[in-house]
Amino acid sequence: METFVECLGASREVGRSAFMLHTDRNIMLDYGIKIFDESGQAKFPLETPVKPDMMVLSHAHLDHSGCIPALYVQNRIRWYSTPPTKDICEVLWMDSMKIMGDDLPYRLGHLKKAQKFWNPLLYRHPINSGETKIELYDAGHISGAAMVEITHRGKSFFYTGDFKIEETFMHRGAKFAEGVDTLMIESTYAKRDHPPRRQAEEKFMESIYETLENGGNVLLPAFALGRTQELIALLRSYDREIPIFVDGMGREMSRIYMAYPKYLKDPDSFKKAVRSVTLVQSIPDKKAALREPSVIISTAGMLNGGPVLNYIFNANSESKIIFTGYCVEGTNGWMLQNNGNIVKDGQELAVDLPVEYLDLSAHAGRTDLLRFIKKANPEKILLVHGDKPEDFAQELEEEHGFKSVAPLPGERVML
Repeated sequence: METFVECLGASREVGRSAFMLHTDRNIMLDYGIKIFDESGQAKFPLETPVKPDMMVLSHAHLDHSGCIPALYVQNRIRWYSTPPTKDICEVLWMDSMKIMGDDLPYRLGHLKKAQKFWNPLLYRHPINSGETKIELYDAGHISGAAMVEITHRGKSFFYTGDFKIEETFMHRGAKFAEGVDTLMIESTYAKRDHPPRRQAEEKFMESIYETLENGGNVLLPAFALGRTQELIALLRSYDREIPIFVDGMGREMSRIYMAYPKYLKDPDSFKKAVRSVTLVQSIPDKKAALREPSVIISTAGMLNGGPVLNYIFNANSESKIIFTGYCVEGTNGWMLQNNGNIVKDGQELAVDLPVEYLDLSAHAGRTDLLRFIKKANPEKILLVHGDKPEDFAQELEEEHGFKSVAPLPGERVML
C-alpha cells in the first residue's frame, strides 16, 4: 500500500488549506476556504474522487475550517479537533453563512450535520484508526490550535498547520518535533523574520500613549479570533488604566477563550483583563468609546466590513489606526496602508487618519521555520500555506540538503 498526499488547497497560495493523506485510511487534513482571492470570489478546495474516512482539523481559522460543512453534503464521516476549535468553528460558520449566503457550497442543514459528527481530540492523547495513529500537539497559534502527527507502519507524517514557536501573552508556543519522516510545514513567513517581540510591543505602546495624550482614539482593526484576545492581554499587561473598548465578534471569541482555560498560558490574568475592558453591546457604548481618548479593538482585521469602519469615520482628527496583522492585497486594510483609501458601501473614500503597521504575527518567522525543519530532520519536506514556497524549497535543497517539494494545486505527492 502506497502512502501519498493529495494537495487540494494552500499549495503555492495562502488560503483554503485542504490535504488528503492516504495511509490505510483516507484522512482529510483541514478543509478551508480562501475568502480574499485576486478574482474577488471565494475559492474552495479542489475536488477529489476519493471519499475521506475521517477528517482532522488543525485549528478554527476559516482558511483551514471554513468548508468543513460542505463535506456533509454527501459524507457521514467523523471529524476531530480540540474542544475550543469546535466551539469557535460553529460561531465562524454561522457568521460565514450570514455574510456569504448562497456563495457557500453548503447550507444550514449541512452545518448542523457536521456538528453531530464531531469528536474531541486532546493534545497528546493519540487515537488509532486501523493501522494509523493520530496525535495532536499544541501549535501555539490560537486557542486549541494543533499540529498533527500521523504514524503508519512505523513512518511519521507531521503536519504543522499554522504554528508559532515564540511565546505570546496568550500561548506558550509550539515545541519542536524530532525524528519526522515527512514534514508538511506552513511557509507563510519563509522570506522574513518578525521583529523582536518585546521591541514591537514597546513601540506599540509608545504610539498608543502618544495618541491618547493628544486626545485621540487608537483604532486597532483586529481579527476576532486570536488577535483580539492577544491585544487585550498585551495592553493590560502594560497598563491597567487606559480605557479599552472591544467591538465585533471578538467579544464572543473572548468568551470561548475563557471557557477553555487549559488552552491558555495564563487564564486568570486573561479573565481579569477581559473584565477590565468594555465589551461594546449598544449604540451608547459605541458613542462612549469615542467620547474620550481610548483604545478601540474591533473587527474586521482587514477592514472588509465590521464596526471598525464606523469608528474610522467618526473618530476625531487626533486619532490613529494601527494594524498588527497582515492584510491581503486588495482588501480595505491593504488599500488603506498603500493608497490611503477604502471602499465603503460601494464608494471609494479617503481616510485622513495616520496609519501604522506593527508586526505582532501569530506565525513562525523565517528563523523559527528553519529551526523547526532542522530539529525535525525529515526525509522529505512539503512546503504549503505560502506565497512562492518553491523558492524556499530550492533553498532548503541547495543550502541545507533537505529533499523539498512545493506542491502545485491538485498535485499528488508520493511519500
